[in-house]
Amino acid sequence: MQVSWSDKDMFALLDFIDSHKATAGDGLNFKAPFWNACAASPMLANPEKGGPKTPKSCKEKWKRLQSTYMVIDHLSRSSGFAYSLKSGADIGVANKNSWDGYVKVHKDAAPYKNKGWLFYDRMSALIPSKCKDLN
Repeated sequence: MQVSWSDKDMFALLDFIDSHKATAGDGLNFKAPFWNACAASPMLANPEKGGPKTPKSCKEKWKRLQSTYMVIDHLSRSSGFAYSLKSGADIGVANKNSWDGYVKVHKDAAPYKNKGWLFYDRMSALIPSKCKDLN
């Protein structure tokens, strides 16, 4: 059965990770005891959506959040497109051809053509950018 996550549940996960990030190694790679504590935390043991989160579901959600963050971070920092939380890459007629070319190479960016990602700022505070200082 797939675990269901509301935005509030995901923010609870990010809050827990943020408050315990000192226990992680490089790259915020947490060990099993961390994920057990995470799933047992009050916000995730009694989530807004779905049943209680498991250690495995918390770890998998964290991996997906990291992957999405890397897609958005690349899009916002090095693609040449403006990025906003409200309207994503804000693609219109003028930059559609450039966007089409970008998405051929970066397929995971497609959902953010005109839609932002609610967790970008929160993830930016947790994960150092891989795209900084490229110029």
